[in-house]
Amino acid sequence: MLRTLSNGIRLYYEIKNPENVGSTIVLIHHLAGSVNSWKYVSPALKSRTVVYDLRGHGRSSSPVSTYYIEDHANDLRELLEEENIKDPILVGHSLGSLIALEYSTKNNIDKLVLIGALYKAPKPDLYEKYVRIALNFGMRGLAEYRRSINQFPRTIERDERIWRDILGVYMENNPIGYKYSVEGLLKARDYSRDLDRIDVPTLIIYGSEDEYVQNATIFSKGLKKSKLSIIEGFGHFINFEAPELLNNELHNFLYSTT
Repeated sequence: MLRTLSNGIRLYYEIKNPENVGSTIVLIHHLAGSVNSWKYVSPALKSRTVVYDLRGHGRSSSPVSTYYIEDHANDLRELLEEENIKDPILVGHSLGSLIALEYSTKNNIDKLVLIGALYKAPKPDLYEKYVRIALNFGMRGLAEYRRSINQFPRTIERDERIWRDILGVYMENNPIGYKYSVEGLLKARDYSRDLDRIDVPTLIIYGSEDEYVQNATIFSKGLKKSKLSIIEGFGHFINFEAPELLNNELHNFLYSTT
């Protein structure tokens, strides 16, 4: 479905298990991702689930302006209001984790899951180069460059399916949307000082080979009701590398009665 928001942004989204009651899960994808970033995750969830393309991604519109984290969070808030969804469970991956943090500090949620999470803007050097490559050689060229410098998980060397999955979602995007998404990512504020405002059960998940696993200490100290899970042997794209293990972690957190 496409929903046009009051700001003129068109968001593409899908609702899985619409008949199920209880809290709605919202899956917020990574940079250069799409609804297909969750193709191994959303079918395994028992709850009503919203998956959507962020502005500048997939089938959503790509306006010519910087996409700040606050813009993404406001898009999400309006989308949920239009669908009459209150107190969602947010699952944010990478860029999506920053959006989930921004939303959670200003709106009510039921639970929070952060995967490969950032708490502030990454260092700009590589990302500025990525934008130049995307603009000159397209999203496939960017993906292949990142693979060549080992900026994708090493698991793709032993499983070609993982590479095809990552390349597939990259190819759903366009360089202009990527450019303005990166601009906003690099202007993200530091959320470490706001973590104590999030007073809901939170699951933090990293692959042991994820360069952002070093952020786990910040989240574990800052979030009042957090649980940390490290999935050994995998990197930043657990949604593609180890979806079964990720789904087990999600199920234990979301549906366990213990």
